[in-house]
Amino acid sequence: MRTALYRTGNLMTGLFIGVVLHGCVRDDAKPSVNPSIEFLTSDGYTYASDTVPLSDTLRVGVVIHKGDDQLRNFKVTATYDGGAPLTTDSLPVGTETYEFDKTIITRAEAGTERWSFAVQENDGDIIRRSLTFTVQ
Repeated sequence: MRTALYRTGNLMTGLFIGVVLHGCVRDDAKPSVNPSIEFLTSDGYTYASDTVPLSDTLRVGVVIHKGDDQLRNFKVTATYDGGAPLTTDSLPVGTETYEFDKTIITRAEAGTERWSFAVQENDGDIIRRSLTFTVQ
């Protein structure tokens, strides 16, 4: 009798461990995919941080590709000399691929300008790419 109880106890312990371990496996074993933001590198586009003259005109283009989650909105912000970011553009996005061109005219005073391009997914995640210009 004691041997039967011992075997039953081992069997129950084994079943319990199996159920617990099985419950820890993710339902979706594939990795999640984040959206991507790519700068256009064609002629006439600025796609890297650089030193630029006062009152220069720059053209920046981005292409956004959706990840696993739907895209909610796209925002462009400018930050001057490390100050608070200012929103220059804010648009809803409902497509899998989104392209946006931004004409930037740098200030007529020396300093730094950081231009950020961000996309937010429906689950709240935000992906951001930025360019920093030293204006002289």
